[in-house]
Amino acid sequence: MTAVPAGRRRGSDEPTVRQVTEDLVLVEVGGRKVLAAAVCPHRGGRLKYGRVDGDRLRITCPLHHTTFDLTSGERLAGAACAALRVVDVLPGDLSVPEQRDPAHASRPAAPTEATASGAAPSGGAS
Repeated sequence: MTAVPAGRRRGSDEPTVRQVTEDLVLVEVGGRKVLAAAVCPHRGGRLKYGRVDGDRLRITCPLHHTTFDLTSGERLAGAACAALRVVDVLPGDLSVPEQRDPAHASRPAAPTEATASGAAPSGGAS
């Protein structure tokens, strides 16, 4: 399969890749929507220009031709590098969710010194 320029669709079965944030691309292929990192972990190639294999759910970086599985992010071929960060894989009829990245999962804020002791924060000398 060949890449389809961002924002353009050849047919309902053809894959599309579009930049949705600075850090994420949305790949629509085979009735699925995949949110993934916008740059290749090898050398930072912009994946919105990548080639998508819709039959195998893979994306290939345009710079050095490293290929990643779009469901797991696993590197399948090309230059040795980390896996591609895949944020979410959705059925095609859902809208784009907010970014969910386990590495940045929300944690409760650590209590500050003032709140930990139960005292109100002081505003300075009175």
